[in-house]
Parts: sequence; structure tokens; C-alpha cells
Amino acid sequence: MFNCNLCTKKVGCEDKTKVVCVTCQNLFHVKCTKINFTDLDDLKETSKKWRCSDCELSSGTLPAAESSNILDLLGGLTEEVRELKSKLQEIDELKELKEAPQNQSELSFENMDRLLKIETLLEDQKTHVENNRLKTKISELESRLNFTEQYLLDRR
Repeated sequence: MFNCNLCTKKVGCEDKTKVVCVTCQNLFHVKCTKINFTDLDDLKETSKKWRCSDCELSSGTLPAAESSNILDLLGGLTEEVRELKSKLQEIDELKELKEAPQNQSELSFENMDRLLKIETLLEDQKTHVENNRLKTKISELESRLNFTEQYLLDRR
């Protein structure tokens, strides 16, 4: 028998509601770590590694759930970047057409209007990408703050 590293009560070797930190090898009751049973089942089924709050804090990494949220946000940002690159290419082509002296006669009002619309869309997309970047940063900071608060509460 070992003791839970948080509550110091006994943890049986055959206890199915225990979890072991892969870094420090300490045992914990699942309820003490605030891991829900769905996450515990996921850890066992996928052989994912779990770290206690002390080891997470010292490593500077985010918990898996928060990492997943950030990866989802990054996936959305990747798609937006692709769209922006496509629009930038189109803008560059129109600017070349606009700036080339021999092609001045080819630049119609329709192309000018199209260029203005694309430039407006580009500015909107830049703002949207910056907003998403800031949301990601805020989410990361909130996660770290929550994690630190929980760590301090657990240390009492």
C-alpha cells in the first residue's frame, strides 16, 4: 500500500481509481487529481501519459485538454492563412496590372472595384487572424492561471 501524494490516504495497488504520474512516479487518487472518469478511461485505453500538477507546473506544459483546444484553434487559423495567401496572390496580380504603365488601358473600372473589395477583405481577414491569435493567447494564459491556482490550492 502507498499513500496518495495529495491527501496522504492509502492507495491500494489494485485500486482502479488511482493514477500514477509518469514524471515523479507518485500515486494519486483520481478524485484528488480532479480527473473525470472519462479522461481516466481515455488515459488507460490510449496509454497516454499523465503528469501531476507539480510536474506539469515545473515542465511549463499545458494539460492535454487545453492543448487540444489550442490545436483546434490553430487548425482554424491554418485554414484562414491559406485563404489569405490565395487572396494576397490575387491582390498582387491586380496590383501588377494596375501599376504596369503598358497595361493601364487594360485596367477597367470592374478590376479597380474588385481590387478595392479584395483589399477590404484582406484587412478584415488580418483583423480576424489577429483576433484569433489573441484569443489563443488569452486561452493559454487563462489555462496557466487556472492551473497555477489549482496548484496553489492543492499545496495548502
